[in-house]
Amino acid sequence: MNYLKINLHNKKSFFKKLKIKLNILKKKICIFGGSSSGADNTNIQNAKTVGQLIAESNFDIVFGGGEKGIMGALSSSGVRFGARTTGIIPEFLLSKDVVNSSIPNIFNSELLVTQTMHERKKLMYKKSDAFIILPGGVGTLDECFEVLTWCQLNLIKNKKVGIINFKGYWNPLIILIKHLINQEFMSPDNLNYFDEIKKISELKKFLKNI
Repeated sequence: MNYLKINLHNKKSFFKKLKIKLNILKKKICIFGGSSSGADNTNIQNAKTVGQLIAESNFDIVFGGGEKGIMGALSSSGVRFGARTTGIIPEFLLSKDVVNSSIPNIFNSELLVTQTMHERKKLMYKKSDAFIILPGGVGTLDECFEVLTWCQLNLIKNKKVGIINFKGYWNPLIILIKHLINQEFMSPDNLNYFDEIKKISELKKFLKNI
């Protein structure tokens, strides 16, 4: 009986170690999105759908660590469908943002605390294999443009960027980018640095090609 217990324990330990190794090999998608839900009442449900598809496509999630708004809805949905999360948050925001409660409760998930916003973004870029931008405000725009700038400068290589443009939320952003190109402040090549995602089928294709 003791021998069987030992073997059972060893088997559980073996599969736990194997699971850890397999998790390390999983690709991670970095999520940028608002810490509020916005005016459109479909934003939260869309975020949950994106989180579900990311998890079902066998990716883990890197995000800002908060549980509020679009960012929180997506990460919580991802966890519900099997994704692990890496939350990255600067120390000064710990007192302002409520850290997503799913982080310490899910196997192999982690919360990383940085000193500055710049360190936060740099670590998010480093840990991620692709990026998805959802509706958000100034912070989301900052993250979006920094990623696109790093792509332009070849600091980020072979990492896809997807802009979720359900219901046309980011139409003004796309128009602005095209305006900058027309005014010759940006190269037309910049349009190749991101995929505009208007519907679920396009999101599935984007995830498949990462």
